[in-house]
Order: sequence, then C-alpha cells, then structure tokens
Amino acid sequence: MKFYKAEIADIIRCNQRDEAFVKNLESQLHSFLKYLSSRTYHKIRLYVPVIANVWYYWLTSLSNLQTLGEEYAGTLRTTNENRIPTKLKQMIWLIMYIGGDSLLDRALLAAEKQVNQSSSLTNNAKETLLSFIQFFKEKKVYLKWIHHSLFYIGGKYYNIANRLTGIKYVILRPWMQDKSFSGSFSLLGQISLFYVILNILLTIFNNEFSLDKYKTSSSSNVNVSESKKGCVLCTESYKSPTATPCGHIFCWDCLQDSLRYQQNCPVCRQEVLPSRIVLLQNHL
Repeated sequence: MKFYKAEIADIIRCNQRDEAFVKNLESQLHSFLKYLSSRTYHKIRLYVPVIANVWYYWLTSLSNLQTLGEEYAGTLRTTNENRIPTKLKQMIWLIMYIGGDSLLDRALLAAEKQVNQSSSLTNNAKETLLSFIQFFKEKKVYLKWIHHSLFYIGGKYYNIANRLTGIKYVILRPWMQDKSFSGSFSLLGQISLFYVILNILLTIFNNEFSLDKYKTSSSSNVNVSESKKGCVLCTESYKSPTATPCGHIFCWDCLQDSLRYQQNCPVCRQEVLPSRIVLLQNHL
C-alpha cells in the first residue's frame, strides 16, 4: 500500500486532538481518585498524567489501532521503512514520550554521582566532567527548541520521542493532505532556529558557558541539594517554595494543585485559602 506524507497541519491537528483526550481522561481520573480517598489521592495525584497516557496509548497505539486524534486527522503511524511500528517500538516511544525528561535527569544525576565516586579520575578531570554535566542540565532546553524548529521546517517528527524511535505520520489518500500554511510553518521554523542559534552564540560571548562557573556550581550542588528538605507532596526538592498560614512549606505548583481540589493544608488539614499562601524568597 502506498503512503503519502502527512503535512505539518495534519500532524499538529492529530496531536492536539490526542492531547485534549488525554487531558480529559486526566480530569476524570482526578475526580474519581479524589472521590475514593482524599489522603490516597494526594499520594498518587502526581502519577495521574502517567496513568492517563499509558491507559490511552495502550488501548490505541500499542494495540495497533489509531488514536482518536489519528482517526480524526486521517493519519497513520509508520516507521522510516513505511511499516507499522512493532509493539516493542511503540512501547519504547511511550516510555520516552512520558518519562523522557525524567530519565534524562536521572541519567545525569547518576553520571554526576559516578564521577564524584570515581577513584581513577583526577580532581581536575572530575571538575571538568561535573562542569559539563551541570552545563547540560541547565541548557538542555535548547535541544527542545532545536527539535521544534526542525519539525516546523521539515514536518516529520512531532516530538523528540518520535525522532528517537523513527516513528512518523503518513496519510493514505493524497487528497487528505492539508498543505495550508506549510510555507508559514517553514518560515516560523527557520526564524525559531535562527533565534536559538543566536541565543547560543550570545550565551557563549557573554561567558555564560565559562567552565569556572559550572565547576563551582557542580561541586557545591550535591551538598546544597542534600541539605534541602523535600516537598511532602512531590517528594522532591522545593520548586518555588511556598508557605501556608500554618507554617508548612510546599512547592508552589504542588500546593496550588492541592488547593484546587480541597482548601486545606495537606499536612495538618487546617483551612487554607489560596489568597493566604506566601511565596518564599531566598529559601534554603
């Protein structure tokens, strides 16, 4: 069977539809779990997006069926050899799609720990390697920007998981291709890529890539992170630490999500109004 390339508008419409269905499924799961048990809900609420994505794509892509977005846009997933992806490849795609950022962060932390514990490396070598790891952790967003720019220019891989697994979108009938705004998308991608490259060059010229900066930050990073207490909701280091009137501290986003469903402190259950929480500055 002959396939035809899916245009950028087709791919965007397909993925936006899928994301909308997954978001709706997340909302339903939040309501259901909150109804069952508020205490249990607060423990597992951060995993709801993962559950929703696994559930949705397990019943569609991993079962060799079109997703609702693909059916809506008239697209199919194929490999670079124009074959339907195997279940193993679809599963690898799903893992990268859901937890790619988390896996990358864990890999960088593991590499950092390995370097610190190495007895065969000199101190200078350790500092250099740690500086590069720290640099990559802070600047990895550039990779996403470059990927998005290349998508708008070439219109092949919608997300990084697709690019790494070689899964692309095709259409069965040429008259279904939506070539509207293809030139505009390409121009947008070129401008975006120019902007990213310009940012990288400006960062280099402004000495933000100085190894001395990263050597200092990387050598003190472990001690600082270990001295911080974690948020009880996400069990990670505080991100935008926020205090309740009763004195408990959480991440801003974690507390906002919690108060959206129940306006009580997750620790002591005291009533907390969203207008009464305080964003802490220079919190260590």
